[in-house]
Amino acid sequence: MASLELAIKLDPGFVPALMRRADLLLAAERYHEAIAAYDDCLTRFPALLEARQSRQRALFLALEQSEMALEESPLDADLWCMHAELLTHLERFDEALSSLDRVLAFAPSHLQALNQRGNVLLYLNQHEEAVLCYDRILAHSAANAAAIFNRGNVLQKMNCLNQALWCYEQALTLQPNFPEAEMAQSHCLLLQGDFAGGWQRHEARWRTPQLQGQEMFPEIPAWLGEPSLEGRSILLWAEQGLGDTIQFARYIPLIAEGAAKVTVCVPEALHRLLSSFETLPNVTIVVNDLGLAPHDFHCPLMSLPLALSWKLATIPSGAPYLRADSNALQQWSSILNTESAQNAGSAAHLKVGMAWAGRQVGVVNHTRDIPLRYLRPLADIPVDLISLQREIPEGDVAEIEIWQTMRRFETSMSDMAETAALISHLDLVISADTAVIHLAGALGKPAWLLLRYESEWRWGWQTGTSRWYPTVKVFRQKVRGDWSGVVEEVAECLRLAAGK
Repeated sequence: MASLELAIKLDPGFVPALMRRADLLLAAERYHEAIAAYDDCLTRFPALLEARQSRQRALFLALEQSEMALEESPLDADLWCMHAELLTHLERFDEALSSLDRVLAFAPSHLQALNQRGNVLLYLNQHEEAVLCYDRILAHSAANAAAIFNRGNVLQKMNCLNQALWCYEQALTLQPNFPEAEMAQSHCLLLQGDFAGGWQRHEARWRTPQLQGQEMFPEIPAWLGEPSLEGRSILLWAEQGLGDTIQFARYIPLIAEGAAKVTVCVPEALHRLLSSFETLPNVTIVVNDLGLAPHDFHCPLMSLPLALSWKLATIPSGAPYLRADSNALQQWSSILNTESAQNAGSAAHLKVGMAWAGRQVGVVNHTRDIPLRYLRPLADIPVDLISLQREIPEGDVAEIEIWQTMRRFETSMSDMAETAALISHLDLVISADTAVIHLAGALGKPAWLLLRYESEWRWGWQTGTSRWYPTVKVFRQKVRGDWSGVVEEVAECLRLAAGK
């Protein structure tokens, strides 16, 4: 173990050492440490199947160990809280809630149990009850900054933004070094359209446990708008998901206007797509590479709105700002025309692409994703449905077999350039809040976003158009957790578009 720790210190991304450390902890029955070690692997490499499977095994073994301990100590509140935490990781939320209720039956003011109960209730879409849990904590401990912060998070999800902002302000007064509260505060401000305050506070993300120490190129000076880039080089880099990168790629040409040389580091899945920016003479797109030649400055893509705030009064929302690869366009034209010929009559229908779930590795966002069965009303409308899912969620594998008329191309969409070329041949994209909706918007393609009740900051808080993408129309849940109303509204609009 000591040798592995040394190897990891020398190279934090060395997968064999990371996995071997986690496996040794599992073999030593140090299950909670093993789970954290597998999480470390998955943070760096979300698609690492071996780590996901081993983490799941560690969770089950830890749960067994926890249940054995509870048989010996049935009134140990901390053991019950640990039991509930493991059940939460396994997404067995009702059972986790039951374990926490057991604690509160004999220890009604147990603060950890109340806090965990509030978190579990959020997973169960019971936001009002979650607020009451944090209120109970604050009744016993009025200066509990974490509880005030959690209360603010629930209120933000309920779209009670001013109340949420008050909570974050109180939490920061009690605990000034609280970057998670600053981040949540920034999301509220951005949701309300306060970009001046929102982007400034958004920089607190680099001090959160999730992102601290994750910056690329820390040895290169950071750039946030000063000094001038004239005659200088800058490295821009993608820091988070594919959708985030597509959304903020719009700022690359603005940086290219002032810099002598711009190098943009992106995940491999986006390399070919964003290579369209290489028509600018001073821009180079590369796959994430820590060994690049020295540059004068670096800046993560999501910091560009702050860095450019001195010259931008609003979001640069012109679309399209991305375009599909010409070779891929021709190939998809051939594929779609061949399939249309095999399905007589389909060529006359609207071609509608559908994506209903985001990535299925790492943390899966269940409230954002839409179970495919809820979208069945769309299957009866005479349009040519085309799946834009690169990964079919496990829960939809049986359901999708019922959708006989939906055309599927999972193996052909090898990267986002292929997906972009396919979307370019469609009349409309219908999607949950995934990278696909960002891609459709960046390509200037008409798109309908099916959005949960609690919005992300980027979509604002109203139904209608998007500040970021002029061609995207937003359909929002009117009742938390209820997709049926959204799908009914979308189905009616689709019938009208199809002329039926």
